[in-house]
Amino acid sequence: MRVKTLATAVVFAASLAGAATSLAGSGPGGQVPMLGDYTPKGFLTDYSGLRPEGGDSDAFVYRDPGADPTRYKRLLIDRIKIWFKDDAEYKGIDPAELKELTDYFHQAIVKAVADAYPVVEEPGPDVLRLRIAITDLVPNKPEASVVTLAVPFLWVGEAGAGAATKEVGSTPFVGEATVEMEALDSKTQKQVAAYVETRTAKKYHWTKGVGTAVKDYVKAYSTWAYTKQAMDHWAQQIRTRLDAARASAPATP
Repeated sequence: MRVKTLATAVVFAASLAGAATSLAGSGPGGQVPMLGDYTPKGFLTDYSGLRPEGGDSDAFVYRDPGADPTRYKRLLIDRIKIWFKDDAEYKGIDPAELKELTDYFHQAIVKAVADAYPVVEEPGPDVLRLRIAITDLVPNKPEASVVTLAVPFLWVGEAGAGAATKEVGSTPFVGEATVEMEALDSKTQKQVAAYVETRTAKKYHWTKGVGTAVKDYVKAYSTWAYTKQAMDHWAQQIRTRLDAARASAPATP
């Protein structure tokens, strides 16, 4: 029953993708602003403060300059939401797999933060609430990767895919996902920080060595391997950014 309910919730969430225009804190005329090539889904309570992070990061970020990050000692994590990309060629998913994905991400976050930021079930004055959605989800298509592996010369052609953008190893059959995350004061519900980033899977990363390239190539057999890899990255980003915000806060007199 729980799996059926979760699947229904995801379908409902997908139907809300066009509702972003009514979001508070959006741009002129009620439109949520584009973030690079990404169209926000209306999940965040406010997109207006997001700016490109720059450097090596493709993320869009916001941090409330008036917030005191040192006051937050614990985390409350909302149930994670998922949107599929409308034009994804491959959308095959079992409801049980969907639950496994959201559980995996939740557990990855807990593992990354729990030793310094205990995860709790109730709001409080020292509790930061995390709202997270995985959007524009594109499963990688395992059978397509099997064909490529069975015909080795295709690998040579694919290895150059994306070379113009220094993203070598991207192919039409690998996964993609975007995360929309925000941290709210759990009592006031004021947005303290927000983060949006898209990650596209690479079947192999030559710049990281042959071992990594082969390991990534083998992962193409799994529909959700790259999605989980992105989730691991985002979980660690939560921990890294919490630590950095706390370390950069002015010392209390």
